[in-house]
Amino acid sequence: MSEAVGRIARIERWSADHAVAFAEVIDAHDSSWGSQWFELAGGRAVLSGPGLFVNRVIAAGIDRPVSAADLDELERRCATIGVPACVEVTPATTEQTRELLRRRGYRPERRVAALRVEPEAFDGAGEDERRPDDGSIVIERADQGQLAVWQELAAAGWGHDEPADRRASDAYARAASIIDGAGFVLARSADDGRPLGCASATIRGRVATLGGMSTIPSERRRGVQSALIRHRLGLVHAAGCDLVTSSTRPGSASERNLLRHGFVRSHVTVEMVRHTG
Repeated sequence: MSEAVGRIARIERWSADHAVAFAEVIDAHDSSWGSQWFELAGGRAVLSGPGLFVNRVIAAGIDRPVSAADLDELERRCATIGVPACVEVTPATTEQTRELLRRRGYRPERRVAALRVEPEAFDGAGEDERRPDDGSIVIERADQGQLAVWQELAAAGWGHDEPADRRASDAYARAASIIDGAGFVLARSADDGRPLGCASATIRGRVATLGGMSTIPSERRRGVQSALIRHRLGLVHAAGCDLVTSSTRPGSASERNLLRHGFVRSHVTVEMVRHTG
């Protein structure tokens, strides 16, 4: 395995473990989602439930190809809980897996940029890191008493207005509040304490991921995301992580913000989906 493929494999396997951890907490709190997860071709199939953010196979087909039997099992389970079968493909995925997915009718549906920063490369030299903090934004840990505030901020920033979307958003936030500890944070205005945005950082071992970042529309373009990124990078650096990851839509404002803070794009993940009926 080349160094580049090995790096992608490490990021994807971390992503799979991260998704399983969230699915476990969601299921423990509300089993009506029907969350389930299982090993598949060296990766994990994580089926959190209809409407939730993760219903796909992650990190499979790297060490060995995905087989027809693997897809039979995936498609059966997806049909049982009511989500389309989806398999993530990366530059590390075997060509045999790609070809099998094409033959089975899987088609590319969404692309996600996977970003990384290694702390030895992060020395505060990013564009926004050089800019002095004017003290107008305060980042604080969101304890369980502030979960409802975090949920409101996330829903507002992500535009989750419909009841089904809001239910999924709230379930994700509740899981993050349990898993992320000190990485579950709020951004407030220093002058009056009003909430501006939220974010999370999950740390396990020497790897961390930054996620859940949201700014309410009326407070955008004042540096809220930059403050949230700086704060969480400080947390993971203090924790001794040797790899920090994040993901976002390619070319989005969030990706540009992360790149300004020392991240680089590792690879692009393609979600291959098989729709029936």
